[in-house]
Amino acid sequence: MINESQVKPYVRIMDQQASLYEYFARQYGLQNKSLQLLLWVANYPQSHGSYVTQKFLAERTYSSKQVVNATIKNWRDKGYVELLENPADKRHKLIRLTETGQVYADKIIQPLNQIEQAAIGVLSSEEQETLLGLTSKYNQALKEEMEKL
Repeated sequence: MINESQVKPYVRIMDQQASLYEYFARQYGLQNKSLQLLLWVANYPQSHGSYVTQKFLAERTYSSKQVVNATIKNWRDKGYVELLENPADKRHKLIRLTETGQVYADKIIQPLNQIEQAAIGVLSSEEQETLLGLTSKYNQALKEEMEKL
């Protein structure tokens, strides 16, 4: 049986990591949730060849539909994103960065990518694989336990 003294240090480390991303986001005038959303809107099309919907963003970031909608509306008003018709489901518009939005996203994401690469670079290849594997396994178990509520 695992006791609380074994769980708490890891939870504190994960909280510190979340706080570091919050700190980074604030340097660019964002909340952490907005940074998460921006990363999905900017990176998903590059890696998967399709755009995201607000429903997708809410599910992936565990955000309320209202938070996602307000953020996307704000970005749309600033000219950062445009909403496209979704041929697969007309109820859910696809979100695409505009040229202005891509410039905005790049100015935030490129420094973050460099920071993350430098940070992971202090680990050996074996340590990187171990970190990714164990963190993924822990997150999956945590999700399953939370879904039991």
